[in-house]
Amino acid sequence: MKLTFVLRDKKNALKLSTKTMERFIERIKTDTKDGIVARRRRQLSYGPDVDGFDSQYPSHLVYPSAVFEKDDNDNLRMKTFNGVVALTVDGLENEEDIESVKRAARILHYTLAAFTGPSAHEVIILVRIETSETSTITQPYSEITQPYSEISGTYSKISGPYSEISGSYLTEEEANALCQEGHHLAATLYQSIMPKAIRRESASVRSCFRMPLDASPYYNPKAVALPVSAKPVMAEPASVTAILPTADSTDEESQEVSRKTRQLMDFLNAHYQFRYNTIMGYTEYKDNRYPYLEWRPLDSRAMKGMTMMVRLGGIDARDNDVRRYVQSDMIHVYDPVSDYLWEQYYKWDGKDHIRRLARTVPTKNPHWEEWFYTWFLGMVHQWQVGSMAKYGNQAVPLLISSQGWNKTTFCEQLLPPELRFGYTGNLQIDDKKQVLQQMAQMLLINLDEFNQISPRTQQGFLKNIITLSSIKIKRPYGRHVEDFPRRASFIATTNQADVLADPSGSRRFLSVELTAPIDVSTPPNYEQLYAQAMHALHKAHERYYFGPEETQQIVEWNKRFSIKTAAEQFFLDYFEPADDETEGEWISASAIFSFLKEKVGVSLLKPANVASFGRRLANIPGLKKRVTCSNSLYLLKRKQP
Repeated sequence: MKLTFVLRDKKNALKLSTKTMERFIERIKTDTKDGIVARRRRQLSYGPDVDGFDSQYPSHLVYPSAVFEKDDNDNLRMKTFNGVVALTVDGLENEEDIESVKRAARILHYTLAAFTGPSAHEVIILVRIETSETSTITQPYSEITQPYSEISGTYSKISGPYSEISGSYLTEEEANALCQEGHHLAATLYQSIMPKAIRRESASVRSCFRMPLDASPYYNPKAVALPVSAKPVMAEPASVTAILPTADSTDEESQEVSRKTRQLMDFLNAHYQFRYNTIMGYTEYKDNRYPYLEWRPLDSRAMKGMTMMVRLGGIDARDNDVRRYVQSDMIHVYDPVSDYLWEQYYKWDGKDHIRRLARTVPTKNPHWEEWFYTWFLGMVHQWQVGSMAKYGNQAVPLLISSQGWNKTTFCEQLLPPELRFGYTGNLQIDDKKQVLQQMAQMLLINLDEFNQISPRTQQGFLKNIITLSSIKIKRPYGRHVEDFPRRASFIATTNQADVLADPSGSRRFLSVELTAPIDVSTPPNYEQLYAQAMHALHKAHERYYFGPEETQQIVEWNKRFSIKTAAEQFFLDYFEPADDETEGEWISASAIFSFLKEKVGVSLLKPANVASFGRRLANIPGLKKRVTCSNSLYLLKRKQP
């Protein structure tokens, strides 16, 4: 097996070479003479933009899936297909993370190699694949007669591309389909053992990476090939039933069971399409007789209907036979959120669509655009994290206005139609189990009529769930508690301005009081909106959370929206903040509280203790505080009766 090395020099001339797998592994243990890989890594530490460096100091691109040659026009042309796909696990912060990924890769015997990537923050895993049904991609050598095309990869010359894994000739288009299906299957298989997320990317024989550097790469020349269906990947993912091994047993009964099982699966796959929705946690299906219908959850009623169709087709099967297959891990995994987001990754036009969307909300809040931008990045980031995340998206935009100003419509329109299933505005905050389940399945939860949430719930349960990074719940009919990644972010609406009951928790709310109705007549440009977010998160590595200075800014802004207790209101009847000591005096919280008790009685003061009253005093705008060794003093002047 040989890998292709491609270099575009400073004059854009194409230089091509090949190395055996063994030679490649030895090669990446040391840097080049001029240390190009290490220098590029240092450049990346200053920022993600290294285009200028790459043009001035070009480095090799490694193509692991195929051997290429140059045609007469200096274009790459596939010569031999290797049967290798590359998985990338990125976002690794230190050597310990890198080694943990490499150790995990060693577990599966499909791993050909695993090594640190070009930036030193990723691990590249080379996985061997083979087709389980060579007849679908094999074509006679003499049939490759079409003119060469960069898109289809077919040729007019007799030197058509040869496949090492099938021992036959195939077009580049067919090899791309095999790479794509192999990459998807391998990513699904490896993700279950990886401590970090595998990068979602479109795989082909032209997938490549820059020259890596790893002093101790893992290499297994005896790696077993992962069996992959050679059928081209269609718009809707197909089931991967073709990966089943052929029964070698001579036992007639075992062969009969295998034959009936294959017959059942072939019938189901011929009449239906299946996919396992990882967000919703169930299998979905489409009936091929009605291709215009949307994907639907595979409930017990639909499963019984499938069983009847199977039996009418002359196959002896029961409900359990159908259930075992459609609820097994042989069904193609589908993540609607990740698929949608990564489709937009390279589409950003460079314009600021997120802040433009924020400007459709009329307000005098000078921080709103920046707050909304950071929160939006946090929401998109939250959709992509796993159960091992340390923090969840703790910010909650709070839209405040009169009724009928399109607050709820604005919230709902934040999600594109493809992801609208992940929006809810009818959360029952008192049903804790339902709240946790929806945080694991939903993408955006609107706390509509936020003023109806009691102060006690705000300061307790709500404050806790907003900070969660993962959810521990028991599935319906489940036997044990499981750990699920939290996906949902929160947004809230209210018709009242004084709604924040927890002074210490107000930093989580991005309060914005509307000055006019929100313009929702034109839906956002979702493609550009999420393309910008993906670029900001994965390319520019922008911050998706609030720093200490911004948090303090939020706390100060939110003081005007806090619920005023009876004690605070009585305080303002008798006192007001003083600017300096010439016009006021320093008084302790206990002295103020005692004074108010004498004036109005303890029964009217809530909170009815000094400690809680002191925390409320700290929330009053403009009130100066001085801490002594015994207590806290406040600079006040007394109002005239």
